[in-house]
Amino acid sequence: MVITLASLLSAGMTGSTMPYAGPPVAQHPAPLIFSLQTRGEDGAPTTRDEAIDPRKTAVVVVDPWNFHWCKTATMRVDALIPRLNHSLVACRELGKTDILCPSDVVDNYVGWPQREIVLAMEKRPEPLLQPIQCPAPPDGGGCACGHDRCVVNYGWDGMHPDLRIGPDDLIPDTLQEVWTICQDRQLTHLIYVGVHTQVCLLGKPMGLRNLKSAGMQCILARDLTDAHPGYDPQQGFTPDAHTAEVVAHFERYLAPTIMLSDELAKIGKWDQTALVDPVRITPWGTTHRPHLFADEVTVTLSAPWQPDAELRYTTDGSEPTAHSSLYETPLKLHESARLLVGGFVNGERVCLDSEGVFDKLAAMPPKPDILLSEAKLLRDVGHGHSYGGVIRTAPHMRPAQIDLSHEGLPLRLRGETYEHGFGVQAPNQLMFALRPEYRRFVALAGVDEHILETANGSNQAMHPSVVFKVFIDGREAARSPVMRISYQPWRFDLPIPPGSRVISLTTTDAGNGNKEDLANWVDCGFVTGSP
Repeated sequence: MVITLASLLSAGMTGSTMPYAGPPVAQHPAPLIFSLQTRGEDGAPTTRDEAIDPRKTAVVVVDPWNFHWCKTATMRVDALIPRLNHSLVACRELGKTDILCPSDVVDNYVGWPQREIVLAMEKRPEPLLQPIQCPAPPDGGGCACGHDRCVVNYGWDGMHPDLRIGPDDLIPDTLQEVWTICQDRQLTHLIYVGVHTQVCLLGKPMGLRNLKSAGMQCILARDLTDAHPGYDPQQGFTPDAHTAEVVAHFERYLAPTIMLSDELAKIGKWDQTALVDPVRITPWGTTHRPHLFADEVTVTLSAPWQPDAELRYTTDGSEPTAHSSLYETPLKLHESARLLVGGFVNGERVCLDSEGVFDKLAAMPPKPDILLSEAKLLRDVGHGHSYGGVIRTAPHMRPAQIDLSHEGLPLRLRGETYEHGFGVQAPNQLMFALRPEYRRFVALAGVDEHILETANGSNQAMHPSVVFKVFIDGREAARSPVMRISYQPWRFDLPIPPGSRVISLTTTDAGNGNKEDLANWVDCGFVTGSP
């Protein structure tokens, strides 16, 4: 049986952002003895033990968002959630306060008791922050997808949907709000978890640096954080290596660290048999957000908190077993692949299985001899009602726009503007009559990106997702994978069988509704001449 994050969700073993009833809280817990790791000027780690009262300790979770403009970064947050849920349940049992800080999108939690109670608190004056001498942390570049970087957008609109939020958790935002909680609850220690370590934990108002400057004893949980990523497999630079580098920087200049799972295990609050760590894939494409590549892609697999695991994989979508191919060095993929990976020790699974989806772009098609707009249009059906041959277009929707986006703007895909094409809103069908001289159909297709012109697509850029399909005489001739905002355009170049009558270009949503599914067919049309 494959045990994945999805199967845990269907079995109800993780939860959702709906309030979670949680376990009973210990009334008089004993002090916890934490092993704190720091580094001296030589960079060597040292540890010391410190007694900490759990009732005067809070876990601060920073930016566990449901989306990031880097798809690999998004999935690395996803990979932290099972371990984070497991940890937060134990912390609630010990009487610790859980503070959830989804900066940028905190106001999407108005109406939640965990947010409203914070807003109703009588605010304490902001603390006087003492200066901290800390060099700039290592910068990974911000994208873990390699050479073909993701494009920056602000698409996240909430915390990860599988994060279990307790009824007594708190959702603050500002330094003053967090400081008020600390003062009201007489907190002395804050354990920081979340992402992205050197950006959000360092620079956000509720981050570790500010609260340390305010006089709080701050600790970083190194098993529950991830750095703002980077990836250069040729140089051996991976997101895991970069995270370790950033954590070491924190240990030297900012705060001690702990393995929170180890500390909980000491007191019997960590189930060592629980599967909480998915195998990590870099770059990490998924079915609904695949990784596109032109020539080849180098894929790295890792399980940093299961160092003894053998990583076993398949590339055809079949279930990995203890006898599947053994991962030893980064994989080079030259064709489209669905990668499934599991982690095993002595034949037993120790990791959640992970999926990586990689789709290879075809060669760039030639420009058309006949533009699609010059062909005979037989049908244009968009979002709305069709009844008895009458089409009622839905409010705020338009028929397909010629040489403009659906919104009447220039056609644009991944920063490039195109002169010719069609702008549509999914679902949409464009059907054209074929002529004998049409030998090939060529086109580029992708998600229109004008949404990024307003606040970098704040709260919205996560939604556009479309699939393009081409039918000739009612038979599917080609399709794209799921296309997302700022992807390289998908490339169509397909022969038209002699005697074909009609060609249908369809743009569909990707199974998650058609919110913001504005899409463009560009440089589309027909190549003529000899077959």
